[in-house]
Amino acid sequence: MKKNFRSMRKYTIAALVTAAACLASGCAKKEVSVEVVSGAENENKPQISIQENPAALFLKITAEYDSDWQDEHSLISTKTSQIRILDEDHAELQKALDALNQKNLDSQSTFMADNQADARQMYQDKPELMENNGWESELTLTAVRADETVLCLRQTDYSWLGGAHPNTCITGITYDTQTGAELSLKDIANDYDGIYEYVLERLAKEHDPNMFFEQYEDAVKAMFYGGDADYSPVHWSLTNEGVTIWFNQYDIAPYAAGPVSVEIPFAEQGELFQKKYQSTKTSYVKELQECESVEADVDGDGKKEAVSYEVERDAYGIGGAITVTCEDHSFNTASLMEQDYGAGGGYTSEGYLIHTEAGKTYLYLQHQSDNDSHYINIFDLTTKTPVYTGFTGSSWSDSPITDPDNFLLWDRLDVLGTYSAYREYHIGPDGMPQTEDELFRLGNANHENPVTLVSVRDLKVSVLNAGLQEQETIPSGTSFQIIATDGKSFVEAKMDDGRSCRIPVVKDADAWDWKINGVSEYECFEMLPYAG
Repeated sequence: MKKNFRSMRKYTIAALVTAAACLASGCAKKEVSVEVVSGAENENKPQISIQENPAALFLKITAEYDSDWQDEHSLISTKTSQIRILDEDHAELQKALDALNQKNLDSQSTFMADNQADARQMYQDKPELMENNGWESELTLTAVRADETVLCLRQTDYSWLGGAHPNTCITGITYDTQTGAELSLKDIANDYDGIYEYVLERLAKEHDPNMFFEQYEDAVKAMFYGGDADYSPVHWSLTNEGVTIWFNQYDIAPYAAGPVSVEIPFAEQGELFQKKYQSTKTSYVKELQECESVEADVDGDGKKEAVSYEVERDAYGIGGAITVTCEDHSFNTASLMEQDYGAGGGYTSEGYLIHTEAGKTYLYLQHQSDNDSHYINIFDLTTKTPVYTGFTGSSWSDSPITDPDNFLLWDRLDVLGTYSAYREYHIGPDGMPQTEDELFRLGNANHENPVTLVSVRDLKVSVLNAGLQEQETIPSGTSFQIIATDGKSFVEAKMDDGRSCRIPVVKDADAWDWKINGVSEYECFEMLPYAG
């Protein structure tokens, strides 16, 4: 029997408030070349032609952590995503992202302040409730589209305060890449009423109506058009394929129903949206977490297949063989692991299902190994039967893949110090990542934690000037901030006078150290920041 939506929603809110009170009292638980790195309504909206291939926008999403521990038990913890653009050409957008970063940090600081004392009290009164893990809050950002038109993020707000189940809410945040302005669904719509009507139609057709709260249509209308303080604006995200509308748990259905979504493909419903935000690309990327699944038409027959993967883990969480499943077909890597280290899982795993413009579908799995390094293994799913394709020691690390034709992979380098740097890649015809970029770059995010060397002798370097390289001897005591390297013959750095230069380096096959003009690197700088 359907439940009355309005009364159920009020009951749920009241229950959450009661639960919080209980907890408090303790009663419940680009074009490639030779590179130099240096520093209102819609009626009157103009129609802009579809942008076939907007250039990718490169990002780095890291995390800030805070926690309170007692007796080696985590009592309460927070994890907060922080997002930065890796170039310096989008100042207004970065300002908007800085504001989002700070807003989320402030929110997590408030969470800690409001709940830290209660968590400690809970541990004193009922320590068994925190035997496995303490209270936690995570604000996690993922990018679903990132190009020169829009940056579309999904933010997952997850929290657990000792109750029967955690609370999860997913919101969409979309920015105009050029202006940094946040966009609403109305901003990208050509027919807003048509979008609303399409969503109602698909909800009724794609789901059992008995799963919804009674009068759920009123909730959908309120989320689209406002007028009811109980409801937030409708949640949405924008990809190259179309727009996804979703409703979180308790929005229009009970918790057990999980999030409910409606896909609006541009190919079929493009007239509902401004052409400026549409794309002709047929490629796509879907995030895939361990032991979860996504649906995609991997072989182009018009039917979607369920794709998932699992990693065999020992008692310490160390990963072994990987099982990849596509519909009724599975492949296990156990037989490959003796010959190929990259065929096994690491301490943690995450993945992307990637469909290319050529119609091929691949699963990229990234694993964390020792010393916080990462690697990727690749599976071809195009025939629906998973096939192991290969392994690479590069990784996307904290830079999300949103475009199979242009994404970043990072490598750990040991050239005048230890640091991570990236190159641009695309999916090759064999499914492996390919690059024409010989230069590894540290990126704009490195400005917060620069790799800086101070010379202790005069150094002969190549100063970069208007695309030319001019030999110059730079005096002892000069600071060099590393910004790029080819990993074998030079390190590019910015000097303290603002100019960029290339420091020549050479390493013999049997040598440990790099030589600069025939002199050991250790005799050229005060300190070299190599990892231990």
